[in-house]
Amino acid sequence: MTNTHDSVPKAILYSWPTSVWSTVPLLCLFEKGYSEDEYIVRYVNICTVPTLVVPTLETTGADVDTRYRSLRDTISICDFLDHARSSSTGHVQHQDKPAPTLAPATIEGKGISDSIINLIHTYTVDPNFLALSARNEAELKEKVAGPQGKALNLRREALQGYLKEAKQAVADSAIAPKEGTMSWEQKTVKFLEEKINSNEQIWEIYHGKGDMERQQQFFGVSRESWTRNLLDTMNELESLFKGPYVLGDQVSLADLHCISWLTRIVHVAGGTANAAGLESISPYMGGYTFGPKMRKFWEEWVERDSFKKVLVPASKAFGTLNGSQ
Repeated sequence: MTNTHDSVPKAILYSWPTSVWSTVPLLCLFEKGYSEDEYIVRYVNICTVPTLVVPTLETTGADVDTRYRSLRDTISICDFLDHARSSSTGHVQHQDKPAPTLAPATIEGKGISDSIINLIHTYTVDPNFLALSARNEAELKEKVAGPQGKALNLRREALQGYLKEAKQAVADSAIAPKEGTMSWEQKTVKFLEEKINSNEQIWEIYHGKGDMERQQQFFGVSRESWTRNLLDTMNELESLFKGPYVLGDQVSLADLHCISWLTRIVHVAGGTANAAGLESISPYMGGYTFGPKMRKFWEEWVERDSFKKVLVPASKAFGTLNGSQ
């Protein structure tokens, strides 16, 4: 006899091992106690990961055509995963497996959580830029010849290919958007054009196509990103953290974002995903001394099973193509 649960549609998470923000939903799945038979992870090397495609709850019956909706940013995906399983109810396939709630329980906690998530998603401390940054000519030459240069070339080729496909999708679309709005296909084209423009500026510097002034500006922005922007962010996180985790004794959604972001920066700085890894960032930040709450946060996380399951392998994958998104 066929188990009726086998016919229940599964959510599909589109991810990529070297995407820093793709690790956040994976951590969420683990921390919430989802079993691997409840979802599907598909690895796709695209610049828009992570993406979660989920069946809508009202259309999962055997007598209806299931409809899906797509969640395309890390914050929305984790919010969905958190609400889909509570401390009192499990999953349809695992009713006996309730999970901790990761969303803040108070207005104050939500305010702190939102502030921290927004802070580390700021472009001025983007781990992808830090990976490609060069503070001087010697570091630039090293990265041009290293995996960062290779990754930049691959990203350029991929983005141009995606843009071509997206423009074709716009041309083929039979549905015209309402006046003053953009279709999903048109939004994709705009998004890709912005990504290409950003990527092209660094690619030109890596390939000596920019003038000396642009190169020096790049060096200056790179130094500022490490010694000012990142330093200010670390100090603010130290002041906002309750300890030992972001909001206190329990892991929250903000923790997932913070530890993924921090682990990637550790690896960019040449460190490893272990207890000593945090110190690798200090020389890049001018000898910065981490505060006790940030140190405790890192110490707690490197011992968690989810960290070992998700972030340790992700760091190894990132090492094979340092500088990729």
